[in-house]
Amino acid sequence: MDGFFLIDKPTGQTSFQVLRDMRRILWVKKIWHSGTLDPLATWCLLVATGAYTKLITFVEKDTKKYLTTISLDGSSPSYDNDSEISFLSQQKKEEYKKNISLQGIEKIFLENFFGKITQIPPKYSALKINGKRALDRVKSWEDIQMKAREVEILSYDIKSFIYPQLIVEIHVSAGTYIRSIAHDLGDILGTWWYLTSLRRTGIEKHDIRESTRLEDLDESKMLDIQGIFWDRIFLFQDEVVLRRLNDGQRVWGEYDFPENKEIFLFDGNVVRYVVEYKESVLHPRKKIV
Repeated sequence: MDGFFLIDKPTGQTSFQVLRDMRRILWVKKIWHSGTLDPLATWCLLVATGAYTKLITFVEKDTKKYLTTISLDGSSPSYDNDSEISFLSQQKKEEYKKNISLQGIEKIFLENFFGKITQIPPKYSALKINGKRALDRVKSWEDIQMKAREVEILSYDIKSFIYPQLIVEIHVSAGTYIRSIAHDLGDILGTWWYLTSLRRTGIEKHDIRESTRLEDLDESKMLDIQGIFWDRIFLFQDEVVLRRLNDGQRVWGEYDFPENKEIFLFDGNVVRYVVEYKESVLHPRKKIV
């Protein structure tokens, strides 16, 4: 089964547990996802099966949309409620309730959390450090340092703020950690904080309305491959050329393809090849099916 599925991941379940369940439900061996979600996070995990796992690299950099709730009255080692929370005193809560305003938070977001920014990923994450997850190193009591990196916040919408809860919808580049945004916001405000919920509501052009719960999953829930790769996929049914590409040969010809970009040749049923079209030559890059 070669396809893509958008899974409504339940809270408390890891991305790898979702893949395990999908293998059992769909009876597939090859399966992979386009980006890890924290166990706390819910919704929108894009998963490929069969030969289409070879196309995962083309969606790993897709932008993501999240709806998150940040509580400004406590803190936890994992930056969320997945580890023990230490709460502020009642006196501190009353103080912050008086001093933190929606207008102040909006100003902070505009000045610090829009466009390209630098952030440090949380230590409680699946990022690899010398081949081992940062989270696993922390749990082994290792002293690790996370490297800062540039990410981009494309848009944000503060839905509501009633102390201590702030609800924000945010559209970000791949690799952006919402927990790190919340961490930096807390530093600016001078208060403790932690995430109480995190929902990935969209991946690039796809949103939650296209997703499927595991209990409803079957082959009919497969996404339209042409819809996923609308800017890369081209109908191509010349079997002579396809066979030459299969043998690793370059093919000369005048085609209405974009140049200097990896594109997919679709025979009407499946994606057969990834090729690059340069100076009237098709260069085979990857056989898919």
